[in-house]
Amino acid sequence: MARILGLDLGSHSVKGLLLDANARNPVVKAWAEVRRGEGDRLETLRTALRELLARPELRNPDQVVVALPGPSLVTHQLALPFSDPKRIEATIPFEVESQLPFDLNDAVFDYQVASQVKDKGSELLVGVVRREELATLLQALNEAGVDPRVVTHPAITYQNLLLQQPGLFVGTDAEAVAIVDIGHERTTLAIGRPSGGVEFARTFAGGGLNLSRALATEFQTPQPEAHHWKEQHGALASAASAQGPDGERAAAAFVRGLQPVLRELRPSFKAFTARTRRQVGAVLLCGGTARMPGLAEQLSKDLGMPVRVLALPQEASATVPASEQPAAMQAYSLALRGQASGAKAPRFNLRRGEFAFKGDYDYVKDKLGLLASFAATLLLLLIASGVVRNSVLARREAQVDAVLCDVTQRILGSCEKNYDIALNRLKGVESPAAALPKLSAVNLLAEMTQRVPADVPVTFDRIDIDLERISVRGLTDSSKQIDTISSALKGHRCFKEVKEGKVEKTRDGSKVSFRLDIQVQCPEQAQGGEG
Repeated sequence: MARILGLDLGSHSVKGLLLDANARNPVVKAWAEVRRGEGDRLETLRTALRELLARPELRNPDQVVVALPGPSLVTHQLALPFSDPKRIEATIPFEVESQLPFDLNDAVFDYQVASQVKDKGSELLVGVVRREELATLLQALNEAGVDPRVVTHPAITYQNLLLQQPGLFVGTDAEAVAIVDIGHERTTLAIGRPSGGVEFARTFAGGGLNLSRALATEFQTPQPEAHHWKEQHGALASAASAQGPDGERAAAAFVRGLQPVLRELRPSFKAFTARTRRQVGAVLLCGGTARMPGLAEQLSKDLGMPVRVLALPQEASATVPASEQPAAMQAYSLALRGQASGAKAPRFNLRRGEFAFKGDYDYVKDKLGLLASFAATLLLLLIASGVVRNSVLARREAQVDAVLCDVTQRILGSCEKNYDIALNRLKGVESPAAALPKLSAVNLLAEMTQRVPADVPVTFDRIDIDLERISVRGLTDSSKQIDTISSALKGHRCFKEVKEGKVEKTRDGSKVSFRLDIQVQCPEQAQGGEG
């Protein structure tokens, strides 16, 4: 069973979820979260990763999957008038280049099919990042001992939830659902249908940091202190009303801090509706900020639609507490990406070209010398085996020829090493073997007795046999049984004619005595006589 580690490289904390995955029932084995400190982003990322991966329960995964962190990823929605994969591959670079403010050679991109209709074309989700940013991230991960097999889009990763865990969306009766992952500095939006995949994806700035700043401004406190208070006591909507006047003031500040996220969500929902002619009917929250009490209720009021916090499958509760499940959702979805295959596997992976995952190749390269040595040894053994076998066969053939020559020399008076010629000559009329009879009295007696039906009671009191004629005298119960014996003997190929002689009853009348004359002539005898 594969051990897949999903790594959520958040700006506030790094999360890891280990999944033991098989085709039917993925099991969450471990979960951990490590806060990032203040300072240089790459350095805090390295430090947090080293601490996270030092946890015994997260060590030595079979593969690692990450999503590109930060706001650097740009997402484009492209419509192409065809669905052929080869044409898409050939066309996308030109489409992407036309929308970039920098040279295409400085970019790394990939795409995911959002929807496809054979006659109407394809809708594609394209993610683009600067080459240097991806290279810097991979270097930082490698320094921390991580070589991810997949670097994917943070929103497209939720396709794994929609396709592989549709049960998480039960009770959401809507044409489309929006998964909103509100992190510390970034919000990720994925819109799609359960069992149908992601059709709209984007990332934008805004999240928990905006709430902390709004709280610090409201109460004129340092931001770190405001952030700590938010984590310990922050609440919105009815949950804030229970905290008194200060709670209501803080909730009002949080509502103001939410406005940048709402300003992005509303037009995104409208853009999705304009493209698909379907309304977003429900919002499912996840991410670290989604742990705030009352957030779902407040967003439901602001967006005018049902909003609830997304939870992991029931079996994951033993490993990930319910209060931490919103923060674990992206790491869980990334781990699902590692076990997806075939149609369920999203295509999107920025590890392509020069950034392609080389773990498998490097392993094979390290073993290539050993494999070549094994192959050379096997080839030498095969050659040696062939030489030895040919040598042995040649000696055996010479021995057989010598024996055949000796036999033909003694019988025919001349040496013959060709088996077919020797056999024909030994069977020929000039051969001494031709004088040997093909049949004997013993053979004829055996053939005759085998032909007598086992269910016929008969006693032979006299049998005269030579190679041309058999004379039989015996006793049986009735004349009908004599006919049965006669018919059975006529079925033999060498018994050309069977004549019944005198038939009479015995003195006591309990038996019938009979006589049979059998003419013997086998087909090969006739042919030999004619020759």
